[in-house]
Amino acid sequence: MSTRKPAPARAAAARQGYHHGDLKNALQAAASKLLAQRGAEAVSLREISQAAGVSHAAAYRHYADKQALLADLAEAGFRDLAGINRQVTAATRGGPLEQLKACGRAYVEFGVRQPHLLQLMFGGVITGWESHAGLAQASGQLAETLAGIVASGQASGDIRAGDVGDLTLSAWSLVHGLALLIVGRRIPGMRMDAAFVKHAAAQCTTLLIEGLRAR
Repeated sequence: MSTRKPAPARAAAARQGYHHGDLKNALQAAASKLLAQRGAEAVSLREISQAAGVSHAAAYRHYADKQALLADLAEAGFRDLAGINRQVTAATRGGPLEQLKACGRAYVEFGVRQPHLLQLMFGGVITGWESHAGLAQASGQLAETLAGIVASGQASGDIRAGDVGDLTLSAWSLVHGLALLIVGRRIPGMRMDAAFVKHAAAQCTTLLIEGLRAR
């Protein structure tokens, strides 16, 4: 006689088998996939739970509501992007200007690769950031990675004098705006391919660097 459980029983057993880390990661993965397909506002926590193969009640063990889950996703995005900046900075030779240029290109490529995540991180879907301490901290760390390069460039005499925050904001705004223009297909005559993204990012960051260069 077969001892194999019926499909519903196997599904229930699988749900019960999720331990703490697996359940949270499964919910985040399901949410990310649904967000890419339909956008954050159109997806409910119940749908995310179903996509992850767990009950709605199980999702509440980790997240009070959809906002909490989205905040976790955005936090992870900020940490990933800050980590990319640190890796690119460490791997780029030629000083702070070249490092800032490389970080700008990496930022655009990140946004084009994960447009739903970029929009979640910087859009208005997540409200009450003050109630998500990890998210606010991760966002601040991303800004610090860029400001650190600008400050280093000023100290070495490569980047023009000026308020570090103002210069950082200008650099950040340029690459962020380019990423949004590309994913929104708002650039006349653009091609949605890797070659175009690299070319556009290279052109914009080159002009950015010339503007920041000390005279």
